[in-house]
Amino acid sequence: MQKSKYFKGQKIDSKIYLIKKFDVKQAKNGSLFADMIFSDMDGEISAKKWDVSPEFAVSYDVGGFARVSAVVQTYNDGLQLIINRIEPAIPTDAELRTLIECAPYPSDKMFERICEVINNFRDEDIKKITLHFMNTCREKLMYYPAAKTFHHAVKGGLLYHMYGMLRSASALSGIYDFLNTDLLFSGVILHDIAKTKELVSDTNGIVSDYSAEGKLLGHITIMVCEIDAAARELGIPEDKALLLKHMVLSHHYEPEYGSPVMPMFAEAEMLHHLDMIDARMYAFKKTTDSVPAGTFAPNVWILDNRSILNHGLNDKEENK
Repeated sequence: MQKSKYFKGQKIDSKIYLIKKFDVKQAKNGSLFADMIFSDMDGEISAKKWDVSPEFAVSYDVGGFARVSAVVQTYNDGLQLIINRIEPAIPTDAELRTLIECAPYPSDKMFERICEVINNFRDEDIKKITLHFMNTCREKLMYYPAAKTFHHAVKGGLLYHMYGMLRSASALSGIYDFLNTDLLFSGVILHDIAKTKELVSDTNGIVSDYSAEGKLLGHITIMVCEIDAAARELGIPEDKALLLKHMVLSHHYEPEYGSPVMPMFAEAEMLHHLDMIDARMYAFKKTTDSVPAGTFAPNVWILDNRSILNHGLNDKEENK
């Protein structure tokens, strides 16, 4: 298991980071400070730069790069950088490869594997509409994250989320063998694919904002409209399109999380739980990877604001 590479009092000297968040805020004393999140291929760390000028706010962009000298300090039981010096940076090709946090599998390989699964569907209508969306979104799926900040928020993260859920769905459908696997697998693939329209992402998988469509509709509503339009174009029977639309509509389960209806058939219920398992397990791993064995991480919003323990029992090096 990866260990946190930071510790209190550590000095960071002239290191390049990718900027994932950049805000200039006003402190209680009226001065301005920069509130940032930096990342490299090992993960993220928050950072502060005190007493910045108004001009500082226009010097950096999300998705850009900065060369930073700083000291690591504790804040709210976590670690953050207190920046002494920062300047815009242009990384070399070699440096760039160390700065982009990516899914653990190549996007083209995940895409091929998902399409192999679809091509094995027995239901030709569900196969046709699912392949339609995969091919339509292919270019963006090579780099899109699954979220702006919470789960699978890395380059290729959306495909990785699909891929992980498909593997879980395949395993569980062997136990609950009454499930229609074509319907379940299609729901897994389509439930979040409209995030390619909801989010505005660069080719490094860094989300700068939500699109107008994303803000006004959200990926669930966008996808229901997309399924409706594609079903008419492709000649998909209305009853099958209705099942897919319901799965998308209900996968967040509760109205307060964006679903106007709860699942009303087994495959829709399973989709919700697969989504939750994959998102939460990703968050657990990312969180425990960020702190040393035997310590608790700061509270994690996506995990019900709980403090998470890295028990260290999965560390092969320590347990040989």
